[in-house]
Amino acid sequence: MSTTGTTNGMKRLIPWIFFFLSISWLSGYLHAEVDLFGSFENRGYVIENPDESWRNLGEKLRLGDYNRLRLKLETSPSDKVTVNMAVDFYSYHGMMTTMLWPYIGPTIPTANTVHIDLDRAYIDLHFKKFDMSIGKQRVALGVAYLWAPLDIFNRVNIFEPKEEKPGVNAFRLYIPLGASSSLTGVLSPDIKLGSSTSAFRAKTRLFGIDAALTFIRSGVDETSVYGLDLRGENLVGWWIEAGYFVSPDKDNQDVQVKQEKLVAGFDYTFPLKNGLYWLNEFFYDASGEKNRENYDFIPLLTGKRFTLGQYLFFSMLRYPFNDFTSLSFTYIADWGDGSFMLNPIFQYDITQNLSLSSGFYLPFGPEKGEFKRFKENTFFVWIKVNF
Repeated sequence: MSTTGTTNGMKRLIPWIFFFLSISWLSGYLHAEVDLFGSFENRGYVIENPDESWRNLGEKLRLGDYNRLRLKLETSPSDKVTVNMAVDFYSYHGMMTTMLWPYIGPTIPTANTVHIDLDRAYIDLHFKKFDMSIGKQRVALGVAYLWAPLDIFNRVNIFEPKEEKPGVNAFRLYIPLGASSSLTGVLSPDIKLGSSTSAFRAKTRLFGIDAALTFIRSGVDETSVYGLDLRGENLVGWWIEAGYFVSPDKDNQDVQVKQEKLVAGFDYTFPLKNGLYWLNEFFYDASGEKNRENYDFIPLLTGKRFTLGQYLFFSMLRYPFNDFTSLSFTYIADWGDGSFMLNPIFQYDITQNLSLSSGFYLPFGPEKGEFKRFKENTFFVWIKVNF
């Protein structure tokens, strides 16, 4: 790591140290217990270019890794107030300039520097009839595992579907209606009020099935989303999530474009010794391209789109050999263009708070395919410590 990057990172670290200390002091003054916890992880990658000869090892293999220290703070000055914070400290090395390395993202941190991100900073207010959250928080809509059409606040990371999603500046109101029904309202403000994003969700339980209706309005692109999701269990766990998107045509604002997105999935645990878990999810996206020759990869790489084709499928098998070791195998594909990716992962939980994961990302299929865009084969080793 460069000296300049380290120095700048330490300078940015000092205000956060004082902020954490100030919150801790204030909570102590108010006789509130402060919980400070988090995690540290290192993720290393070896990227192999199949077009290069092994004689040219420097071009054949590229190395990269990043460190992530996540500090979380939670305190409750009273029964009605909870303060939550989370700060991430990243350092990138080699080819790594972002934790979502397949994507360009809105900004690219410089390699070999420390990047600091305030990921959570919100207050939970608890009242008799409702709860309210104000600040930078996790906002999630829908029930799907990987592709959630209604979850417009978060991007899809196909390499790690269950990664911790980034925080969003928002006001969230939750009103419980009995034991199984609720109303949720979300407002994510923008400098221009008309560019804000808002959502309303009504959820209930009917005949053993969790059902919800969702309406979303994105002011940035003037898109309205009408959503429905269902989740139940009949021999297998299953879920359906559908969104109907209405937006103005980019070439003619007087014309409306109407498109639907649908996810259908199920999971099941086979009674095979320790239990073989199987999850499947099919995604139909009417806004996708039918012909891979028409793919525009820029919106995908920058996160404006999560998929390119219309018919995608995700399947995962996971088997725990014992309480410490497990093996998972993931298949993710664009059935329209024939490209797919295989992802075997071996995980070893050394202790309850220390885990080691290793595996591969192996792309297959025709050139210009959605998942063949990666081209390189990737080997990785991840280690994570929770404290």
